[in-house]
Amino acid sequence: MLNSPEEVAEALSDLLTPKEIENLAKRLEIAQALVKGLDYSTIRDNLKVGYSTISRVNTWLNLSGQGYKIMLTRRKSEPKKISEQERYDPYSWHNIKRRYSMYFWPQLFLEEFLKSADKKEKEKVQKVFESLKIKGKAFNKQANKELFEHFSKNLGKH
Repeated sequence: MLNSPEEVAEALSDLLTPKEIENLAKRLEIAQALVKGLDYSTIRDNLKVGYSTISRVNTWLNLSGQGYKIMLTRRKSEPKKISEQERYDPYSWHNIKRRYSMYFWPQLFLEEFLKSADKKEKEKVQKVFESLKIKGKAFNKQANKELFEHFSKNLGKH
């Protein structure tokens, strides 16, 4: 039913909470680590997930896992490695984003989308941002005030 990456992004943001989106991303990282052959302890230490979560993803990979396999083969780049210092520093940008993911999830989602997007999809996203800049210039504080005054005068006449 969804015809474009933009529609998929809109649907996901309406259907899922920020925590659910984060959980999906972690499951994909778990699947990637399992496919690479990493053991459960390493995955648990790196991703800060439980053994049951790793086991669940592993079970799905072994039983079917077609969705995971499609996403993993189409994923273009490795996620950025986080230094030990950054991982354990509570004030690092990485941990602030994790702690307050609700505020950052659009950015995080867009970053992940752009990593896997092809040239055409990136151009579409660029056009959307350009149209937002135009709207931002057209609907500034002064323009909004003028529109309000214009419509409030006209509403008073009827």
